[in-house]
Amino acid sequence: MLRGGLVLLALVAPVAALAADNVRTSASVFVEREFAQPNGERRIRLEPVQQVKPGENLIYIVEYRNTGSAPVQGFTVTNPLPRTIRLAQTSDSSEQVSIDGGRSWGQLSALRVYQPRVGWRPAYPDDVTHLRWRVDDRLMQGESRRIAFRATVR
Repeated sequence: MLRGGLVLLALVAPVAALAADNVRTSASVFVEREFAQPNGERRIRLEPVQQVKPGENLIYIVEYRNTGSAPVQGFTVTNPLPRTIRLAQTSDSSEQVSIDGGRSWGQLSALRVYQPRVGWRPAYPDDVTHLRWRVDDRLMQGESRRIAFRATVR
């Protein structure tokens, strides 16, 4: 098991998403835990990350807020992914991904990875290094929104 302090550095710190100058971002990470109820049913509960094990599911919630004095529009929210996690899915599939550290972007299904002696293969969620979302609608002063995605601890 990873220790809590290491988890917070490895999972939360890299989620310092980037956006426009007057847009501030923050992120929260939760782990999904399954519990048996007294009646035998299984329930899933979200808990703040303290300790995680390989294979556990995480929920990332990235909030962005307009902290400026005027509306903002037409910016991106970019989120690097720690190497300790694997992208599982996003809340709306409107994201673009990078598999090369943020140098190029596209839909995961359109990206390819070169492997020596093998050639080109389709990109997989394991290859994703960054996520980004384009925000084209107007974000008024003081307004905030959220983006969520799921990941799995490697």
